[in-house]
Amino acid sequence: MNKFFLIFLIILSLTFTAHLAYSEEPIKNILSLNKTKEQEICITVKKAIQDRLNIKEVVKTAIQLGHSACLVVKCAIEGGGNLEEIITGAIEAGATPDVVSRCAVDAGADPKEIAGYIMLAGLPDVCYFEPQRLEETEIENPQGEDSAGGFLSPSTP
Repeated sequence: MNKFFLIFLIILSLTFTAHLAYSEEPIKNILSLNKTKEQEICITVKKAIQDRLNIKEVVKTAIQLGHSACLVVKCAIEGGGNLEEIITGAIEAGATPDVVSRCAVDAGADPKEIAGYIMLAGLPDVCYFEPQRLEETEIENPQGEDSAGGFLSPSTP
């Protein structure tokens, strides 16, 4: 009985080892295909900027097609695109401000500029007004000035 069990374990371990060896190859292929796709979208975005296409629409469309928002933003900045248009396009495509800002900073953009453009992109058609000063009003105590309350206790009903 022990011989059969030992043979079974040997066959099982060989099968498992062979499965691991063959499963690594497709993973390498998948990862290399993804790297190729990343390089292609980066080249495409940079080429569109050189061809003077609408940068905001290029960024927006690339993200809506499912490409990584971070990658598209980085490539657009590296390609010399207008930062305001890049950020606006990314946010309109649904990228979150934290992702856009992190990736733009990684690509070398000025953080203050990024923050300003993110605020503008996130608030379309909003006008900024100077806040008006509030008037001071005096509130009268109907029971007189000396009738202030006592201590409040959380245990009293």
